[in-house]
This record gives sequence, C-alpha cells and structure tokens, in this order.
Amino acid sequence: MITAEAPPAAVAPAPAPATILRRDATEVVAASDLPLTLVKAGQREQALVRRAVFVTSTLTVTRPAGAVDTEGDRYVWTHQAYMQRQVCFTSITGLFACAGAEVEPLPDVERGEAPARLVDDFPLAEAARRRLAEGLEARAAALFEADRKTKVQPALRAAGVSVASAAQAAPARKR
Repeated sequence: MITAEAPPAAVAPAPAPATILRRDATEVVAASDLPLTLVKAGQREQALVRRAVFVTSTLTVTRPAGAVDTEGDRYVWTHQAYMQRQVCFTSITGLFACAGAEVEPLPDVERGEAPARLVDDFPLAEAARRRLAEGLEARAAALFEADRKTKVQPALRAAGVSVASAAQAAPARKR
C-alpha cells in the first residue's frame, strides 16, 4: 500500500493594498516648429515639422488592506518624458494638412515612492516633476536638433526629397 503525506495547507495571499487616489497629467515643456521648403522632381512644397517635448505624470496613493484612515498610505509616482513630431504640409492649393503625430519616449524618467502624510500633498513627486521639466526645458534646443538629424532628415532622404532652404527652427517655446 502506498501512503502519501498530507498536502501543505494553502496559504492565502496577502490582501492587496487599495488604490485610494490616482492622478494622470500631461505637461508640454517645450515646442518648436521647423519650417522647410521641400523639393522633389522640380516641385516645391512648404512643410512644417511641429515638435514638442512633454512629460506624462502618474501619481497613485495606496492604503494597506485593513489600515485605518491614512495609516500606512503611500504615494508612488512616475514622470516620463516624450518627444512628439508631426509633419504638416501646405499644398499648392493652400490647404494645410498634417500627418499623424509620432510619439517616442525619451530616456528621461523620474520614479519614486514615499509615505503620504496629507491627503493632497505630494512634495517629493512634485519636486521630481519640476526637476525633470526644468532639465528638459534647458535641453530642448539640443533635443529638437537631434530629432531633426536622426528622424526628420532620414525620413525626407528616404522619400527622395531635398530641402531647398533649411530655415532655422523657431526658438523653442517654453511652458
């Protein structure tokens, strides 16, 4: 006769913390328009490359299961930077139309977690957002130039288009 030991008792997973607040926001840090005159097979077309650097923010406040009032509340944040680019054209008829916007994450990100002391006060998350936005704002012109060289110019070359007069981008607009 074969005997087996009794299976171990099932252990219930710890109750998940409750989400008591979630906030999502988007902030444009800088924007720039790059006007171009494109030439292909003798035809000219006016183009405008619209670019923006922006930050998306998510803040979540959680409360441990079974906690009373705000005991043990924590807030968690993520601030992620992105570059958006949209190419627009003015046709020979004067119509203005834009291609779909392309959005790419930048490597700039701020994440953190801290105890929630007050219901609507998240100083560490706000300081992280401000630090990220200020750093991006200071580097906006360099980010736009890198985007022009690595994304815009290669796309135009691949389409067989040349730039007749590369106008300098308008200065980056700040928040």
